[in-house]
Amino acid sequence: MIQQIEARLEAKLFDRDTRKARLTPAGECLYPLALRIVQEYEKAFAEYDEFAAGRRGVVRISALPSLAAMLLPGVIACFRQHHPDVDLDIREDIGAPVYQGLLDRVTDIGLAPPPQSSDDLRYKPLLRDEVVLVVRRDDPLARTKSQDWSILADREFVTTSRETGLRAMIDHALQEAGVQAEPLLSSKQPATVGSLVHAKVGIGVLSRLTLAQLDSSSLVGVPLRGPVVARSLGVVTHIGRSLSPAARLLLAEIEKQAGNLSALLNAPGSQRR
Repeated sequence: MIQQIEARLEAKLFDRDTRKARLTPAGECLYPLALRIVQEYEKAFAEYDEFAAGRRGVVRISALPSLAAMLLPGVIACFRQHHPDVDLDIREDIGAPVYQGLLDRVTDIGLAPPPQSSDDLRYKPLLRDEVVLVVRRDDPLARTKSQDWSILADREFVTTSRETGLRAMIDHALQEAGVQAEPLLSSKQPATVGSLVHAKVGIGVLSRLTLAQLDSSSLVGVPLRGPVVARSLGVVTHIGRSLSPAARLLLAEIEKQAGNLSALLNAPGSQRR
C-alpha cells in the first residue's frame, strides 16, 4: 500500500534504515491529510450506522386530515422518544394528492383509503371508518339506536363537499337506499360541518373518525343503516421504493397506534361519545 501511494505521488514518504522508519518531508506533508481522511471515513460510517439503525434520516408522510389529527400525534410522540434525531415531514391532503405524492416519490408513506387503480402502489388496511349521522346531543335523534338514510329526505342536512372521498360514499349510499336528498350546505372541512350542526342549521353526515376529530361534547353520532357504509383506511406505499430504516420503524408504530384507534372507534357506544 505504501509503495503504491509513493508511486502515485512520485515521492518517497519514509526514510528507512535497519532499525526504524522516519517520515520524509513529503511524508510529513501527507500525514495530516491522511489523518483527516481516516477521520472523515470513520465519521461517515458512524453516520451511516445511525441511519441504518433508524436513528437518523427523513420520513415524509402524506395523510388524510382526519388521520393526521387522530392517529399521527400519538405515533409521533412515541416515535420521538426513541428517535429524536429523525426528521418528520407531514402533509395533509385529500384524495388523489396522497397517491400522487407517492408516485412522484416525494413522500414515503401515505395514510388514506385504498387507491382505486395503480399497479405501483401497495395498500395495507389499518382501520374501518363507518359513516354516521351527526346530531346535537339535545336532538331527539340522539336517543335512537340507528337511523335509515331516509332521514336525510325528512331533515335538512349538511356534509362534506364533492371533492372528498367521504362525499362520494354518502352519495352512493343515498342512491343505493333509493333516497333523493341533497345537502343544504357542504364543506371540505369536517369542522365546518360540525359547527353547522351545532348551530342547528341541520343534521350532519360524517364518519366516526371525522366526528372524533371534532372533539365536541355537544355532538353525537348515530349509526346509519340500510345500507351500512364504511371505508377502509390504511397505509399506502410505493411498490418500487424501499423504505428507509427510520420509515420502517415509524410504520411499525403507525400500525400499533392504529390498532388502538380502531378499537376506540368501533367500541360499543363509541358513536355516542
